[in-house]
Amino acid sequence: MSDQTVPLDDVSPEALEAQARARLAQADLPGAAALLQHAARIWSELSDAKRAGSCWLLAASTLRLAGSMDEAAHAVHRAELLPLPDALRRGVDMEQAEQALASGDAALARERFAFVLERHAEHIDDALRAVLLQRRAAAATASHDERAAADDFRAAAALMQAAGLTADAEAARLAAASTLAAVDPAGAEALWREIDQQPPRDGAVAARRGLVGGHVAMLGQQPALALARYGAARQGALDARDAASYLAASVQSASLLEQQGQVDDAYARLASAWVTLGDLLGKDAAVSLVRPAMQGLRDRLGTEAFQRVREGYAARRKRSAGSRV
Repeated sequence: MSDQTVPLDDVSPEALEAQARARLAQADLPGAAALLQHAARIWSELSDAKRAGSCWLLAASTLRLAGSMDEAAHAVHRAELLPLPDALRRGVDMEQAEQALASGDAALARERFAFVLERHAEHIDDALRAVLLQRRAAAATASHDERAAADDFRAAAALMQAAGLTADAEAARLAAASTLAAVDPAGAEALWREIDQQPPRDGAVAARRGLVGGHVAMLGQQPALALARYGAARQGALDARDAASYLAASVQSASLLEQQGQVDDAYARLASAWVTLGDLLGKDAAVSLVRPAMQGLRDRLGTEAFQRVREGYAARRKRSAGSRV
């Protein structure tokens, strides 16, 4: 989407904004961005910098989400040049940070998120501060500074916990543990255990907690513990009917079993996932989800060895079915 005028003569900027909202609701990001840019130009001609800046800013974020990074940068620059109130100026600074992260410049993104936190400190409430800390943590992770990322995640969690947002706080603390595991497995394990002192509220929480706990245990060289936690994640995901988490826990545990030389169990874990996901999503969806992991196992074992494992699994299933008759 280039910076060209949309041929919508005699249409008010308010109408263009309404049409843009409708396009956004339809997930037509390029169309919405074009309408917003056209509205921004009209507002500028009417000397309404606030409305023009708002449209340029929303166009910039829409273009970023559409993957049009050069045009997104142009749009936010147009907003930046306008005399804007503090709230919109903060939005421009935040959008520039998001664009840096989306463009792969994690170091610049960290600097820009830090700039927002410092420049607008007096006008940022705790909810927004928690969001910004998590976004800076994402930039720190992308730039391989896991300790700094974990610190930001934990700081965000403290703010959310104080606001009574218990679920969001746990998610941020889990992100801290997952990130920290790469450089400090013992510290990550201590953080995960602290989180796990409270029983999970439901299956979805148990699934998330188990997936992170398994990851932490794997990096801490505790495969048996990792398998147990992945098992808890599978059960939690099944209780919540969360197919994505169930698949992730199954694939991770199968990979770990294979690494431990337990290829029969690895195959059984994937085969079980195939059946369970078929019940949840239908046969075709299950095939598309599990087949890549199963094919990977076959490629690593070789066709003959894989066939023996598959036949052994089928024989065990048949004996088990016969014993229940």
